[in-house]
Amino acid sequence: MMPIGDWAAAVTDGVSRPPADPCVKLSVPSSADVAGIGWAFTQHEPLSTGEFISQAERRGVFLDTGRLRQLYRHGVLVPFVYVSGRQVSPPAEPPGPEPGGGGTSLQRLRYARDRGRLVDLGLIPFRPRLPFEKPDSVTSRRWWNGLLYSKHQLLVLPLAEPLLDRVTHSRRGDHFLARLPEPDRALAADAARLRSIAIILAALEARYLPALDPEWMQLTGGSRDEWEHYRAGFDPTALSARLGYLPGQAGKDAEFLLRRARWLDPLPDTWMQLICHAPRKTRDDLTGAALLAMDHREAAEILLLFREDLAGHGQAAALPAMDGQAMRTRLSYRERSLDEDLVELGLSPHPRVVLAVEGDTEYTHVPLVWKELDYPDAPELMRLLNLRGVDHNLEKLAALAVTPLAGERLPPGRPGWLLIKPPTRLIIAVDPDGPRFGTPDAVAKTRGTIMKDVLDSLTDQGVTNPNMLEIDTLVEIRTWPQSCYEYTHFTDDELADAIMTVHHTINGWSREELTGALAYWRQQGKDIKRVWKSGKWDHSQGRPSGAWQYDVSKTELAKALWPDLQARIDQARRGNLPVPPVVAVVRDAYYIAQQWRYHSFALSEGPAAAAT
Repeated sequence: MMPIGDWAAAVTDGVSRPPADPCVKLSVPSSADVAGIGWAFTQHEPLSTGEFISQAERRGVFLDTGRLRQLYRHGVLVPFVYVSGRQVSPPAEPPGPEPGGGGTSLQRLRYARDRGRLVDLGLIPFRPRLPFEKPDSVTSRRWWNGLLYSKHQLLVLPLAEPLLDRVTHSRRGDHFLARLPEPDRALAADAARLRSIAIILAALEARYLPALDPEWMQLTGGSRDEWEHYRAGFDPTALSARLGYLPGQAGKDAEFLLRRARWLDPLPDTWMQLICHAPRKTRDDLTGAALLAMDHREAAEILLLFREDLAGHGQAAALPAMDGQAMRTRLSYRERSLDEDLVELGLSPHPRVVLAVEGDTEYTHVPLVWKELDYPDAPELMRLLNLRGVDHNLEKLAALAVTPLAGERLPPGRPGWLLIKPPTRLIIAVDPDGPRFGTPDAVAKTRGTIMKDVLDSLTDQGVTNPNMLEIDTLVEIRTWPQSCYEYTHFTDDELADAIMTVHHTINGWSREELTGALAYWRQQGKDIKRVWKSGKWDHSQGRPSGAWQYDVSKTELAKALWPDLQARIDQARRGNLPVPPVVAVVRDAYYIAQQWRYHSFALSEGPAAAAT
């Protein structure tokens, strides 16, 4: 892609210029008349000279009042309207209901419109005495030059820039006057066409700009109810006749703008498609050539929506199919879903790994372990899920978390499907108990049930024979070496100290009794909760002594145990202790997520189907 200046120079010199249409016949309505149309300038308010200069600067083009005057003199950039100090035409007919409010420039425009003071400078010869900056003799701070521009006139900046690069200055008294070379015929023709387009857009933008994005509604002037009333009464056929602007010309002008947008845009198509998913207001953060390209696309989209509206009213045939490149530059065009465009760029908010843990202790510890290992705070890498026990419908939940979303078929010769979102690996880390995880066979059966639900969901998407080697990597179940997470990672003494920290009574037990109860339930292969749910073993009665008055908070217990786990991690780093199992799980989750982070993915077909 060329920078703006290089592109504009190529246009001026006739080298590698986007093809123009020599048969285009401009039908230019009066800008003063268009300013009288109801709701005009309610979305993009008119710009004063200073505001226009600021907007040009955001697009990487330096202007000042001297340069603006020269662009007007050569007909390249004529102010949209001039507000005269006296009546120059009959007052405009009342435009009908329109929203009140607006900024100073809009209020000035309406005041002059209602009193017949608007002048279309494009329809009269150059006025050399028209002031662009405050004369030295004027001392009032309220002085205004009466010039208003349209935001859509910024479209001409790439054409004007090669002239601005060749500006010269001459001195007249204490002032330096800018001088621009005469534009060639091609530049002058395109500048005239862009002025005509800007005038048309001023009449159309209130109807089409708020609904420019298919998924978003962004209204600037007026309430939603006011705009809906305005839209209901909007007649594209009558407006087309009033402007003398035919559907065919709208289509040609739109393609003219889209070609220029594609030439200007420094962003590749993949990033452009991603930007199109964002609401319009977020595109205002662009600058330079990217913002100028967006200006062109926005203008083209308004014209195309108008053209489609006319077709819907029987005033034009359906819009002819645009070529692929031009179509992809439309703001409303969605070749793929947002997820697919993110995957194309190796980006996605979907986690690469979901780590499901059984209870509050591990749910509290895993983020602390992640941070202790200096892993980045990136939710798209790993998402933590608290199962809160394993009695829920775990299989359905697990299948929902990891089932790939299949998109379109891959090209012939590569049997398979593109994925709408990147694959997610599910790692389930649980206690080795219960009917689902109590034995290796139970674990295998649970995993098989999850995989069946994954395959059923893929079948519902039209995926009939996925490669099982790829599907098999999606689900992994790990159980802790001892009966529960706490017994796996901490000694009875550490557990006793932590429980005494977070529980005020420990049921009246001594530390020795608490330690003994912990050891007993550990030996029985039970969960640590049996200590406060069932009590210690009473030898005299041959049964546990009974539940505590209130339970131990597993979250608070996890916080009290964290320093012990943190010390174990430190010792494992130095090679003095084995890596704690929870650390191994977190580490593996991180490495898998990193491996899958910046890739686009496809799901291939199984070998049997490929052979047939």
